[in-house]
Amino acid sequence: MKNKLVKPIIPNHSFIRYCSWIFPLFIFFYITGCSPESSSGGSVSTVPTSEPELVSPVTQEKETHHPFLIVTKDMFPSLIEKSNTDPWKSMKEDALEQANGSINSNHYGTLQKHIGALALAYILDPPKRQEYANKVRDVILNRYSTLDIRESSSWGNVVPNLGSFFCAIIALDIVYDALSLEDINRCESLISERIFRVSPTGSWKTARYGTHGTWQIYKGELTTPDDRYYQALLNQITPDGVSPVTNTYAWSRVGGGDSRISKSGYMDVLEFTGIDRRYYNNDRLQKFMRWMFGSSVNPAKELSIIGDMLPTEGLGNSLLHRRVVNFDHEAATYAAWFHRGVPAVGHVLTYILPQNPLPEPVVPASKIYHNGGAFFRDETDSSAGLHAVLYNIKSQSEWHTHNEVNGLSLSALGNRLLVNGGRLGAPTRPAQLNNTLTINGENHDGFHGAGIVAGFTAEGFDFAQGDEGEAIRSADHSRNMMLVKTTPQANGYFIIYDEVLASAGDRIRNYFHPASQNNITTTEDRREYTAPIDHYPTVPAGEVTFYYLDPPDAVNLEKVPSAVPDRYPDYPDHNRLESLYSTDNSGENNITTLIFPHNHLVAKPSFQQLNSDDHDGVKFTQGSVTDYIVSSEHNIVDFEGSTFVGKLCWARKNDATLNSFFVKSGTSFLNDGYGFESNSPVTIYVKGSKGLVVTEGATIKLKGSQLARVSFDGNVTVINTTDEYTEVALERGTYAFE
Repeated sequence: MKNKLVKPIIPNHSFIRYCSWIFPLFIFFYITGCSPESSSGGSVSTVPTSEPELVSPVTQEKETHHPFLIVTKDMFPSLIEKSNTDPWKSMKEDALEQANGSINSNHYGTLQKHIGALALAYILDPPKRQEYANKVRDVILNRYSTLDIRESSSWGNVVPNLGSFFCAIIALDIVYDALSLEDINRCESLISERIFRVSPTGSWKTARYGTHGTWQIYKGELTTPDDRYYQALLNQITPDGVSPVTNTYAWSRVGGGDSRISKSGYMDVLEFTGIDRRYYNNDRLQKFMRWMFGSSVNPAKELSIIGDMLPTEGLGNSLLHRRVVNFDHEAATYAAWFHRGVPAVGHVLTYILPQNPLPEPVVPASKIYHNGGAFFRDETDSSAGLHAVLYNIKSQSEWHTHNEVNGLSLSALGNRLLVNGGRLGAPTRPAQLNNTLTINGENHDGFHGAGIVAGFTAEGFDFAQGDEGEAIRSADHSRNMMLVKTTPQANGYFIIYDEVLASAGDRIRNYFHPASQNNITTTEDRREYTAPIDHYPTVPAGEVTFYYLDPPDAVNLEKVPSAVPDRYPDYPDHNRLESLYSTDNSGENNITTLIFPHNHLVAKPSFQQLNSDDHDGVKFTQGSVTDYIVSSEHNIVDFEGSTFVGKLCWARKNDATLNSFFVKSGTSFLNDGYGFESNSPVTIYVKGSKGLVVTEGATIKLKGSQLARVSFDGNVTVINTTDEYTEVALERGTYAFE
């Protein structure tokens, strides 16, 4: 059932709390109970339980409006009824097992899961409600009292402890009716004193807003929208829905990670109480949820490495993930794919917040976010599938953002292929420690680019072009990323085509950081290098080969830090490939790199050079499939029965018959009468009788019987159609045809 109310549920505490004839009563008391147990988290410590606590003004009589933060009493029967079927049935079983079991740690995560299970058991197991309420009381008084929550520059003292107290507030609200007035006052006093050891404002502000705001709502002191929280939340999402921070923080902050649960869970309290209903129907948050579950993770369900993060950081079965159904159906289908086969934890948040169960899973597809990047993936659902990210945000960087405009994150065969400078902070940010390029080795001038300015996703082939904008003020850099997708006949790979316009004599330094910490094999100097994927791999025996179509002046292989050494003193360095190129007399140079993943099951093909005076190229065969990649500077290039005029060409033959091609900024491609001609440069992909064209405006003739009489989407001017060709005039834009 839907848990939205017809009107806001805002309790009236004025008579109880603010009668002018009652002098506020303050009491001191000692917290008693079981002795504290050691924390299982290294950054979260505990303190003795024998401290005297100064409590807030006591409640003079029990209130009648509880619970109201995320559930009301009248919802209990329907919540019990739901527990007869899955997924609610398994959540109930898990919650009862936790609630009736022992707790062996005072770690913040253990406490927040246990108290949430107790609150859910209280609702679903009526005969034992008093027992569960007493357990909630005891956990708050005897265990939450041990959390070392205090104002600090240490994240562990502030954020996770505030999040755990957020869950304690929710649980206390739910069991309120079963507790005595004395017990309520003791619990409220403990919570209030402890959370106010941390200021409501400061670093990690959304964690502070979330817990303090929820407490204010519980106490009847906040009845209007929390604009500070709302703005802080949206500032972490580009208008297109991508995180401008880093992937880890996207999932753990707005996405609702367990270690920062108040940062995101607060919005659910605001929504349910009716105090602020700007969240579930918010377009930007809906886009974010689609990006997070559908684009930011690779087919192996691991995080793409962007910004301040390490390959050792993973994702869990977080308590707030399933409330994605309240935001967006499409995002929920991707969440169902991500969590397929993983039951929800038995917790009051997982059970109550989602207004519906997750829908049938849908495998995510490639997608382009103009303010954020291109996120491409193989079409089939396999943990070995390819995933490619060209990251380019136009706005909203913050402390954890790296200088990685036009940066890459690639995955394949179950592993992340690339890493970056890791974490944490300024030493890891420079472009030299990320998968992008620099001019003369100078760091980027900023964190923002001009976004993805062109691109498409298509059957078998994806393309995107990122513009560096003002990130490099001394030059223009466009990075083109192409994913050649895996098919039953051929393994997939990546093509990176960099277009640079700088000054004559400038040196371009292009950086790739393979997830590799041991020896790199040089097959051919300045041409072909193979790196083992042995820097925190997910699966063994992975490798990746970098093939430079245009041989650089030099390739430097060196070890660089994978994290800030003083914070991670034993973290191993990784290998970096730095390729150096000189610009020509006009300051230009275009660079093509083939990146091919392989392992003991996927063979690396033999790369054959196709170079001549007017072009650079490579040819390689996988079974019955032969691929060609050729770069040129608008010369007429002839290679093995094909001709093209343009900057870059990719072509594929199956059993010696050409049936697919791609041309970047070209005016022609022909193979045995099959191809196109244009009066101005276009970027075009054709497979059989279908394709896409990106143009600034052109008259184009599609040639060959397969392309005769094709139809275009959108408004085009048809000039002529015959059995041999179709000729149309196109305005600026991207067009599909078949």
